[in-house]
Amino acid sequence: MALSRIDEAKRSLAQKMRPIRSSVHKSSGRTVAVEICEQLAQAQSRGLVINDGAIASAYWPIRDELDPRKLMNGLHGRGVRCALPIMQGREKALAFRRWQPGDVLEETTFGVAQPTGDKPSLIPEIIFVPLLAIDNEGNRLGYGAGYYDRTIQERRQGRSGPVVAVGIAYEAQRVSAVPHDERDARLDWLITEDAVYRFGNN
Repeated sequence: MALSRIDEAKRSLAQKMRPIRSSVHKSSGRTVAVEICEQLAQAQSRGLVINDGAIASAYWPIRDELDPRKLMNGLHGRGVRCALPIMQGREKALAFRRWQPGDVLEETTFGVAQPTGDKPSLIPEIIFVPLLAIDNEGNRLGYGAGYYDRTIQERRQGRSGPVVAVGIAYEAQRVSAVPHDERDARLDWLITEDAVYRFGNN
């Protein structure tokens, strides 16, 4: 089936951004993982609410994704209940299970690590989202499967309560424009090693 104009533009941007992210990850990944934790405090001072006892999800990093594990460890230490996403199949939104430091994860057929089935299900109030590129309006380029978009949109439509979507990325992943359509969910915040960005569209 032929790709739409938007999908072609997304594919082109993804091809451009993959080596950029990979290069920054190799040169600065460990440093940035620490700086993201420091920038989270700045985001909270600007209105990102993460109360002790809140539920926040992130992701287990693969390849050259920015590693959020230090951030998750810090949140866990504050009493925040942390979760990781569970893939439920194509065309479905993500579910989430409890994660704590030291937990043994299982690997899915997609090569993604996730909590085992004995961990309790959680509904996160804050979702930290990986990405390939993001623009100044909060439009995010992901990996094309739409899992996070469906999950965020369902929550914004009133199912299971409200959610705040926060991208974490290298500053080099910011671009002037990300192609998007009605399938895509804009983010509420972006945290990079250099700055915190709040998007006023949701």
